[in-house]
Amino acid sequence: MEKRNIWSAMGSWSDVLRTSLYLIACVIVLFAIPKEGKFKYEYQKGSPWKHDNLFAPFDFAIYKSQAEIDAEREAIKRDSKPYFTKDNEVQVSRLEKFEADFNAKLASFGVSDTIVNAKSKELSVFGSLRNVIYKSLSDVYDNGIVENEQYLSNIDVNSKPDFLVAIQSEGITSQKPKNEIITVKDAYLYVKSDIEKFLNRHQGPDAENSPLWKLTNALNPSQWIAPNLIYDQVTTEKVLNDNLASISLTRDFVQHGQRIIYQGEVVGEEEFCILESLRRDYEQHNSSGYSYVFLGQSILYVMLFSLIFIFLRTFRRKIFYQTKYSALILFIITFTIVATSIVIRNNHLVSIWLLPFLLLAIIIKTFFDTRTGMFLHIVTCVAVSFLMPNSFEYFTMQFIPGYILLMSYEKINRRSQAFLTSLICFAMYSVIYVSFELMYTGLPSEINWKNLILLALNCIMLLMAYPLIYMFEKVFGLLSDVTLLELADSNRPLLRRLAEEAPGTFQHCMQVANLAEAAIFKIDGNPHLARAGALYHDIGKLAAPMYFTENQVSGINPHDQLDYVKSAEIIINHVIKGVAIAKEYKLPTQVVDFIKTHHGTSKAGYFYAMYKKQHPDEDCDKLFTYPGPRPINKEMAVVMMADSIEAASR
Repeated sequence: MEKRNIWSAMGSWSDVLRTSLYLIACVIVLFAIPKEGKFKYEYQKGSPWKHDNLFAPFDFAIYKSQAEIDAEREAIKRDSKPYFTKDNEVQVSRLEKFEADFNAKLASFGVSDTIVNAKSKELSVFGSLRNVIYKSLSDVYDNGIVENEQYLSNIDVNSKPDFLVAIQSEGITSQKPKNEIITVKDAYLYVKSDIEKFLNRHQGPDAENSPLWKLTNALNPSQWIAPNLIYDQVTTEKVLNDNLASISLTRDFVQHGQRIIYQGEVVGEEEFCILESLRRDYEQHNSSGYSYVFLGQSILYVMLFSLIFIFLRTFRRKIFYQTKYSALILFIITFTIVATSIVIRNNHLVSIWLLPFLLLAIIIKTFFDTRTGMFLHIVTCVAVSFLMPNSFEYFTMQFIPGYILLMSYEKINRRSQAFLTSLICFAMYSVIYVSFELMYTGLPSEINWKNLILLALNCIMLLMAYPLIYMFEKVFGLLSDVTLLELADSNRPLLRRLAEEAPGTFQHCMQVANLAEAAIFKIDGNPHLARAGALYHDIGKLAAPMYFTENQVSGINPHDQLDYVKSAEIIINHVIKGVAIAKEYKLPTQVVDFIKTHHGTSKAGYFYAMYKKQHPDEDCDKLFTYPGPRPINKEMAVVMMADSIEAASR
């Protein structure tokens, strides 16, 4: 007995499930949001300090701004030396090849015998030529040779000619100006030039026929030149990364008790940097009090989810008692808060201005009324603003566009509407953002216009509302106006079949749809739902179209051959058959309900009256009664009445 009283107090299992959904959503949010203590001061660069005089509560370092760190990184990248490895084996092998080629050419020209027997003076000339070429080759190899200009492109093209390059050789690293590094082509021209200078000094009569001239023409310096400097990408990147990693994140120090800023003093660049450093260290210091931070967050977010629970249970009972509606609302709100938490944790990768926050307002308004959408939008704005550094600014940025959107926005049922909505949201975002920036900085030149690009991308992402609405419809079993408009298209397969097989019924459905749509406008119902339900309410007549008067054009009525019970069974059966056909064509549950309820629990009146005349004392109500149920909303009730009126008019 006591247990029964407990369960009676808690309500049904559905109540337990709904309550559990709120608890689960709250727990997910609490574990997703950052647990750092929140800095209690709000400030903006260029605006007066509105709080009491502030003194350092503890020692802390002044962190460099992102701009300072970026400038240091760029300077390091600009001055970073490319590393090349020198292969000494190339020089040795190529000089050996030169000596072998030179001696072979001497022998092939028969110069050796001439030198020895006749012209001993030329011996010194050939020897000198050999020495000149050898020294020239040694010079270019000692200097270092790269394959081509592409290798030098690893060096910043904007660097000065004396920009140093690091060269590694046998464990020793030396530095050389960029303009002293030569390519294979440069080395060839250098050696060729030395050979030509030597020839010019030793030209005699009939020079072109001399053995010296013939020998030099036969020599090919390009065979003795190869690159001996190889770009070392691994070492270059390692040294660069080490230098980047060594950048200090701090530039100064503030001692405990030191004045930071006075009340009313303008927050300048330096003050802003110090305040940001204090906020950063404050939140890190408070992470040690994790349990108290978590307690405070728990109280706030439990209160917010309780507000949603109470509002829906008090003012929107229909939404509250439909578990799928509660699940959708909680999913969207929870997802928004969790996504915001992830972005805040990774704000160096993704800006908070990229979050399409207004998607929540659009989706909620699509499935629910304006007041519900407004309440949920405000609660979500508050929940997300708790997490932001400048809570008031973020709340205002999201609340005002959301408010205007909800108050003026009709449910999306056209693509042009979605596009126009995005444009309006961007216009509102831009006006509010620029207003805040002008208020804080006082100068248009100080406005960060790049954030407007992020806000534009944010509004472009609002176009995702169309596919998201479709997804939520399928997942949560809901129905939007977009789908209702699609269902009302007379070219849909089921309606085309109805027009071909039961044209009278099709015309009847069209007339009922027109009547119901016009009537439902007057009582603030959903005209799209009423029209779609009316168009499909009699599709069960496809099972036996000729048994219904609107399809009888030949004057023959098949009911004349049947008894009243059988005729009533066929007539009543069109509801049951209609439900089966609707499921076959995968019509939404909300439309199928119109088929079930358009006759309610009324009777097949004509056949019932005729049967009662013949059997006045027999209890036959069950044989002539529609299975129902009765209409459960005003759209179904209007369709039921429109159906009766249209049928009576014939």
